[in-house]
Parts: sequence; C-alpha cells; structure tokens
Amino acid sequence: MWKHWHIVPMACGALLTLSGPAQAANPVTEWNQLAVTLTLSAVPAQAPVQQCRTMAIVQVSVHDAVNAITGEYDTYRSYPPVIAGASPEAAAISAAHEALLALFPAQSAVLDTAYQNSLAANSVSQADPGLEFGRSVAQSILQLRANDHAAEAQFDYTVPNAGAPGVWERLNGAPALLPGWGRVTPWVMRSADQFLPGAPPALTSDRYAQDLNEVQEIGAKISALRSTEQTDIAMFWRASPTAIWNEALKQALAARSLDLSQTARVFALMYLAAADVSTACWEAKYVYNAWRPQRAIANADLDGNDATVSDPSWAPLLPTPPHPEYPSGHGCNSGSMAAVLQTAFGDSPGVTLSMTFSGVTRQWQTFSQAVDEVVDARVYSGIHFRNSDDVGVRLGRQVAQFVMTHALRRPAGTWKQ
Repeated sequence: MWKHWHIVPMACGALLTLSGPAQAANPVTEWNQLAVTLTLSAVPAQAPVQQCRTMAIVQVSVHDAVNAITGEYDTYRSYPPVIAGASPEAAAISAAHEALLALFPAQSAVLDTAYQNSLAANSVSQADPGLEFGRSVAQSILQLRANDHAAEAQFDYTVPNAGAPGVWERLNGAPALLPGWGRVTPWVMRSADQFLPGAPPALTSDRYAQDLNEVQEIGAKISALRSTEQTDIAMFWRASPTAIWNEALKQALAARSLDLSQTARVFALMYLAAADVSTACWEAKYVYNAWRPQRAIANADLDGNDATVSDPSWAPLLPTPPHPEYPSGHGCNSGSMAAVLQTAFGDSPGVTLSMTFSGVTRQWQTFSQAVDEVVDARVYSGIHFRNSDDVGVRLGRQVAQFVMTHALRRPAGTWKQ
C-alpha cells in the first residue's frame, strides 16, 4: 500500500504523485484509497451524491472482477467464463485502473504509475489473464452506467409555487443543485420512489414548531446555547459521506481478517446503498421542495403556527445548501453506509473509530454513535430540521437493507461475516 499521496493543483485538475510502492496488504484497499483521493479532489468538485456514484462504479467493478473468479459471492452482472490461471488480485487491480481511467482521464499518468506499482507490490505477472478480465468487467460496468441520466441531472429548475410558505426558494440566485438526480437509474432499487417517505410535518404542527425552535436557537451563526463541542461536531460533519464513511470502513477492516472477496464485497455494498439512496433522497427533495431553516425562520410569521417567531436577520452557522431541505442528504447517505457496516461488522467494529476533518477529531465506539452525531450536526449547523435528519437516516437504512437483500449475495443467500 502506498504510504504518501501528494495533491498538486494543476490546470487540468488535481495531480496525485506517489512516493513509491511499499509492501501490499490488499489490492482492493489500495485502489479504494486512490479512488477516494481522486474523487474527493476532483476538479470541478463532485457533489456528495456524485461521489457516491463514482465510488460505486469503481467498487462494483472491483467486486465483480474478484468474485467472478473466486465465486465467493454473486456478481452484480454476468460475465463469460474466466480463463484458467486468472488471479483475483490481478483482476482487482486492472478493474480499478480501468474504471478510474474512464472516470478521471486527466489522471492517466498517475493511474498508470499506480498500476505498475500495484502489480509489482502484489507480485502479479503482466501475463496474468486476470488483468484482461478485470478490464473487461470495468468496461461492462462503465457501459451500464453510461446512460444512467447522471450527466443530465444539472439543469435550470423552476420551483413550483415559489414564494409560498413552506416552499423551498433559492438563496442569492444560486442554481438548484442536481434537480434531476432523482432520475438517475438506481443500481438495485426498483424505482427512485420505491421508499419515498411521507411529507414533512405540516407547518401548523407541534413537531414543526419544535424543530424550528430548536434549530433557531442552537443552529444560529451566533448561538448562546451551542457549546464549543457542538460547533466542532457541526464543522466535522461538513465532510462528505464518502470521506467519513470510507475511513470508518477502512478502520473496521484493519481490525478484521477479511479475504479479498469479502473486502471487495463490503466496499461495493456500501457504495451501492449510498448511490441508490442518493437517488431516493433527491427524488424526495424535489417532490416536496421543503424550505430550509433560514427561509423558514425569516418567514415564520407566515407559517400559521403560533408557536414560531420570525427573525428576518437569522443566519445559520454554516451556509445553506442549494437544494430542498427534506430529507437530509447526509442523513440518507450516512444511514445507508452505516447500515451496511453494521451488518458486516456489528454495531461495534472492535476498534475505536477515530478521524479528523476540518481540524476536528471525533471518536466513536459504534457506528450508531456516528449516525446519531450526524443527526445532531445538521441541526447544530442550522441547515436542517431534526425530523428531516431522522427521516433521512431511516430512508438510508431502508435502502441499504433492500440492497443487501438483493445484491452481491452468497450463493447460499446468507451474509458471511
């Protein structure tokens, strides 16, 4: 595994250089790290839902390349018989390399260097038939997703009933983020609205007032109630789901002895769930077009609820994202990714999960502690109502359960720890 990555800004994007290969531990985890690095540093930047799609393409390619050879788990797609002598290590390396070349063509020099280093570190011969097989698997997955409507998801969007109480409205003229992402073809779900949650609480309800008053007090840019730790939690969870949960998975893997097939599978399942819930979440967001706390608080005198008070000068701790409020995107993604990890490792992975983002270090003993924290974080940030976070997490779990039930199963149909 490579010890050091250096990100150098370039006109064509971020260029990654290697300090040199070290002894390999597992080509699946090696290439996952490179995939995450490229995805998180992409220019132009990818939104979190786009990151999940990118990572799903890579990890499903790797999973299928490995498991078509080992036969340990069902593959996502069907493939011709593998040539005798093909090694799963070779297939994993070439599948990841091929997928990333297509997704990040400007990084071809870095990827080619990584490819040669990985072959050497894993003692894979250039003549290994697994190399050609892995490439063909990645090409199959790339072709499958080439027309999944992700490329058309960004367009000019007119909000129905704009200006009405409860309806989302763009701030500062910012365009709506990926209003068509709900049309992206699901990987495993039957349709984008398969798990469509019910509508958010009515503006006149007690729950709505409770949630608005909470975020108004603790999510304000300047809040007398929010503690320093709560502010740190809000800042930490600005990191994308891919950045946080990929690291959580890597730390859980370090405490276990999973083989190549198992490792490839858990990465693939986590990103299949995250990619599908991204579609489900964005479908719900633009079905309901619910307003964000910033506009809701400024216009509380129009919501018909006597338990809310307007404050036109109110501002959130963190900038309001340019898409509808309900449900929480981070809640959806975190809920789905955590659900996969809880199934694979149990809620307690046997190691303290510890990571640092935005200069803030957080630690948890269980995956559920991290999920609870992201729910709080979006309220502390001033960008979500608590109910929207809870619904997002629940939606994530529903999608993850469906994905794990219907994809990448063992031939016997049971999960292998």
